[in-house]
Amino acid sequence: MNGKTLIPLLATVCFVISGSIPATCDEAAAHPLMFVGNFENGGLRQFGDSQLEHALKKSEIVTKPVREGKHALKLTLDRTAHQDMQGHRTDFWIRGMSENFNMGGEYWYGFSTYFPASWQPDTQSELFAQWIGWRDYGPSLAIYIYGDDYCIKKRWAAGGSYRNLWKGKVAEDKGKWVDWVFRVRWSANKDGFIEVWKNGEKILADTGRNCGVGEFAPYFKFGIYKWPWKESQEESPSTVTKRTLYIDEIRIGDESASFTTVSPLQTRRMNQKKR
Repeated sequence: MNGKTLIPLLATVCFVISGSIPATCDEAAAHPLMFVGNFENGGLRQFGDSQLEHALKKSEIVTKPVREGKHALKLTLDRTAHQDMQGHRTDFWIRGMSENFNMGGEYWYGFSTYFPASWQPDTQSELFAQWIGWRDYGPSLAIYIYGDDYCIKKRWAAGGSYRNLWKGKVAEDKGKWVDWVFRVRWSANKDGFIEVWKNGEKILADTGRNCGVGEFAPYFKFGIYKWPWKESQEESPSTVTKRTLYIDEIRIGDESASFTTVSPLQTRRMNQKKR
């Protein structure tokens, strides 16, 4: 399936925003979820991008690997083949949600990622999950990859106003689904906080400002973003020319949500067995 076949397909997700759009599945109706995206109906209608046509051509709904259900989303970035199609990124935002997160508000985010066993570290950096704020100083929060290391970083202003919050190894997760849960209170002041779980284990708890001042809090964006590939030749040339990422089980909830309501189903089952 290519981008041309994806465009006319109908909703893949359940979508709820402040009651203005009715829930389209039982799960969203039963829980305090603002958004559910599990790709089970085969389409990408609820996702957008400034270069949507290109993003769709580099994306595919697949039947394996999947985290839950029968489908997941495969994202590909090929520096050579995609040179004329935003060759440095294949990523999406969620339509209608860029202005639905309030400063000072608390939100939950859950999603699953899968890097294939063939994944290799690169000299050039990338990221695959980010929260974009008002100001043009980079994402307020993101999961980066530097070489073989994950790095969760927050940023609240231009220049050196950022902090590395956590590091972990990508290699140990190759060929496996990884479940991420974030709980964030967005604030440009001391009352902000960030909590993160990886595969059900809490890996960080941070307090303090985590975004710049703005009318709205940052919104979620996912996919491959390899900004050094904007240039025809980097200072330290990449050792790879292609990246592949699978994503599944996206859920976003407001302050009345919880770890259980946004975490992927497999993680919920695992935690229940531990109790």
